[in-house]
Amino acid sequence: MEIWKFRVENIIEMPKEAKIITVQQQDSFNTCIWAIVDPEAEKEKRMFSVIGTGEDFDPTKRKYIGTWKDSIFVWHLFEIIDFPIK
Repeated sequence: MEIWKFRVENIIEMPKEAKIITVQQQDSFNTCIWAIVDPEAEKEKRMFSVIGTGEDFDPTKRKYIGTWKDSIFVWHLFEIIDFPIK
């Protein structure tokens, strides 16, 4: 097992069963997810959404991943559950 870093995007390809351990702003341009992965595992696409504090959203079929602060803004990362692309 290894820990890999992925830049936060709407769709991220990562090894199957990757276990996300944190989301943090790395610098003023990059927010990243760190995950424990099996580097030999087949890859899969996973979908994420970033929600700002105070924004309306539908929490169904979303799994909370983490929160980070970017200057005066606070963001919340959710994974879309049952994302259809495999």
